[in-house]
Amino acid sequence: MTASMVGRAAVPFDLEDLDGRRHRLEDYRGRCLLLVFHRHLG
Repeated sequence: MTASMVGRAAVPFDLEDLDGRRHRLEDYRGRCLLLVFHRHLG
């Protein structure tokens, strides 16, 4: 991350969880959210 990105809004995106439910970043507006991405090692 570069300093020019600090304080800027994230791009909208959605992800599917392991149960097939879709989660949109917008659904968590105003709440603390920790995103952790793991590379698939298969």
